[in-house]
Amino acid sequence: MDTSKLRKSHSVENEAELQKDSDHDDGILSKMVNSTEKVGELKLKELPLVHQMKKKPENLDSAASHDYWVMGGPLGARNTVLRFRCSALSDPPVHPPAHELHMTYRTIQAETKLLSAVLHSHGMREVHPNIPDFNLLWTGIHPKPHLLKAMTPYQRVNHFPRSYELTRKDRLYKNIEKMQHAKGAKHFDFIPQTFVMPMDFRELCSSHYRHRGPWIVKPVASSRGRGIYIVSSPDQIPLEETVVVAKYIENPLLLDGHKCDLRLYVAVTSYDPLIVYMYEEGLVRFATVKYDSSGKHLWNPCMHLCNYSINKYHSDYIKSEDPDAEDVGHKWTLSALLRHLRAQGTDTSFLMQRIEEVVVKAILASAPPIISACRMFVPHPRNCFELYGFDILIDSDLKPWLLEVNLSPSLGCDSPLDVRVKSAMLVDLLTLVGLPTVDPMLRRANETRRPQSQLDILKKLNYRRVQSADALAGSSNSIGRKPPTVVTSSRLVASSLSLSPEENRIIKSVRAEFERRGGFVRIFPSAESWKRYGCFLGKHDKSFQ
Repeated sequence: MDTSKLRKSHSVENEAELQKDSDHDDGILSKMVNSTEKVGELKLKELPLVHQMKKKPENLDSAASHDYWVMGGPLGARNTVLRFRCSALSDPPVHPPAHELHMTYRTIQAETKLLSAVLHSHGMREVHPNIPDFNLLWTGIHPKPHLLKAMTPYQRVNHFPRSYELTRKDRLYKNIEKMQHAKGAKHFDFIPQTFVMPMDFRELCSSHYRHRGPWIVKPVASSRGRGIYIVSSPDQIPLEETVVVAKYIENPLLLDGHKCDLRLYVAVTSYDPLIVYMYEEGLVRFATVKYDSSGKHLWNPCMHLCNYSINKYHSDYIKSEDPDAEDVGHKWTLSALLRHLRAQGTDTSFLMQRIEEVVVKAILASAPPIISACRMFVPHPRNCFELYGFDILIDSDLKPWLLEVNLSPSLGCDSPLDVRVKSAMLVDLLTLVGLPTVDPMLRRANETRRPQSQLDILKKLNYRRVQSADALAGSSNSIGRKPPTVVTSSRLVASSLSLSPEENRIIKSVRAEFERRGGFVRIFPSAESWKRYGCFLGKHDKSFQ
């Protein structure tokens, strides 16, 4: 897998650029930039199970074995977290730290085959959904407020409250529409013209008579292509239920005559402050039937939709059985697509920059209500994280369009290529979010109730902002890049003296997280992304304060 080229396709920045931009920023962002420390040599992460080439070192003693499976300190230290590795799937450790600490996980209505394999191989065991003593909760639905409020500092859950503001198609559109009115439509023109039925039916008809169809109809809360169809006229749209109707993009990018879209994996580890990562590898999904722009085959989903769950049933669908074949059949890797486009003379760095812009702006548009919900229901800063599945369509002009955002992207592995990409992504995600090495039963027994509610505390802390989280220079994972310049000790001391204890805690936490990023590339905040998108944060908007 050509990850080095892919990494270079993402926006990168060096220490000099970061320092230059930091001089113009204010608040905690500037303080975090000024406190940047040197990042050590980057290490290649383990290859997924299908390779079975790289295994853990042999003859490790007990202490060394623990160090191989944890990060942040020795086992039992306050900031120590589990380190997940793909090699554990084929060669599980004999006495993993998670097993010794009786670490557990819960699942609720979620696709868990791959997740369970990864967690079990690292020594974690699954407990009944009603047991409150767990380290990780993985759910396919939104967690209830009472469950969030009861979480302890060491517990993690894979959703933020009100994440549907980004993943429900009607809410996503309304949030982006709000930003179009507030900041200018030209800055948020990455979604097709969209209407929510039945309330926008009159506006849809008016637009149709000006621009004509076709239109694509989608249920507001479905996934995997379910319930999606294309119409040529608004008269064909039923008004009995709430659906989203969007202008169909008639000029998609075609490869060998086939339409395709991208599935990108985006991790948000914090909304307040906002921290966004995108995984270095993604999947490219192809429609089985060659594209026809005449409009005569709008009825054929295997021509117009790229979802694997739809196309896999077509007799012409080709599934590659070789995990090393990244550009064979109807599913490729993102790396393979970028190499193909680069060979044709496409500026893939600019393309990836535009894709990152779509991701960041969509999250920024939906962030205010999620932040409000976090302040109301989430008792500890690191309780929640999120893995989103962004579906992106590239048109013939190489403009990326946001099709939808999936709340719980599929972790199903129906091919060796799925195993390769998804297993590597999942172990990197679990390492990134940081599961503290805590025995849940002992911690629960020793905990005492807080004297104040989290809400009371947050009222006193007015420094936590969505526009501040940069703790390290750069957000690229490029191998072989020159390490950033070390900040002088005198400057670090001066910077730390000007920070509050809570700001120092945030900086330390974000820095440790960044060092665990594996194959995830931090796309916000960074020097470049702050310069591009800082103006959309609504610095004086109360919802971001």
